[in-house]
Amino acid sequence: MKRSLFTLLVPLLGLVLLGQGCFGGGSSSGSTGPDGGVFKTSDYGETWAQKRVLLKGPKAVSLGNDVITWLIADPQDPQTVYAGTGERGLIFSLDGGDSWQEAANAPQGQIESVAVDPKDKCTVYITIKNKIYKTDNCNRDWEEIFFDPKTDKTFTRIAVDWFNPTIIYAGTSEGDIFKSTDAGLSWLVSKRANASITWIELDPQDSRVVYVSAYGDGLWKTMDAGNTWIRIRNEFRDFRNARRIQQVHVDDLNPDQVYITSKYGILKSPNAGERWEEVKLTSEPNAIDIHGFAMNPRNSEELFYVTDNTLMTSMDGGETWNAQRLPSNRNATSLLLDAEDGKTLYIGFGPTPK
Repeated sequence: MKRSLFTLLVPLLGLVLLGQGCFGGGSSSGSTGPDGGVFKTSDYGETWAQKRVLLKGPKAVSLGNDVITWLIADPQDPQTVYAGTGERGLIFSLDGGDSWQEAANAPQGQIESVAVDPKDKCTVYITIKNKIYKTDNCNRDWEEIFFDPKTDKTFTRIAVDWFNPTIIYAGTSEGDIFKSTDAGLSWLVSKRANASITWIELDPQDSRVVYVSAYGDGLWKTMDAGNTWIRIRNEFRDFRNARRIQQVHVDDLNPDQVYITSKYGILKSPNAGERWEEVKLTSEPNAIDIHGFAMNPRNSEELFYVTDNTLMTSMDGGETWNAQRLPSNRNATSLLLDAEDGKTLYIGFGPTPK
């Protein structure tokens, strides 16, 4: 087994210099400075802590000005969190966000997507523009494993098969769905959609079943690991703009239950995509932008989504919702749920509004 080369540094200096950054009810409580980066709540949004301590050798700097593009946890260790940024590249935390470190040897640029090998925590994939990069020795070395010759194309999503991690899927801004069966050494186009790929979701009980969303083109589904694909598009005809899908989530306890977030709002399928029904929100359809969605993997009744400035929580499968204002004047970009405790949430934020 590969041994991690990450060094966990004590964040005391950073806490002294930067403060804890605690917030209650979405408003500042004794914290000053930029309100970007990552915030964390362990009580469904009642209180917040800005997780902005970035350790750089013996010093600490603030992530308060950073734009977060992606949040993901190591499937084997929820305390290890990766964040893609707009300019700093990839950063990671080994202590649930209390302190962050730069993946110093990773390529720089805006991170579009991050995936962690579910069976080998030292193997991580990132996408930047038209390239895919990989480390298999815990950030000691990174290599470019694939690129598209079209420089205006972007790899928007990447996902690793949880059952067989040598299988990887990647989607592009032009609708290509690539697949590798040798851990990224070679790639083939598995499918071409008609719009930018926004999400890749594997069935948590059968990894051969994969859902891929294309913004404006609905869903594509495979039941044989990408050999053949089914188009799910007409099923959304009764929900205006529902084909503009941002995310797809499959229930860990009942994989026939699938959720999508879209320009329309949130839809749920009870039968693996054959039929869809609206999840009633507190807002009207087409009235909000949803930037992240999560479901407690141990309790399917607990749902979460985040809009520009609000965290919405349901404890009854979407029948009722509770709203908590976010602790930043910036718009949210991403949402991550701690799969171990089911109530700790991380939210990433975008640039300062102009």
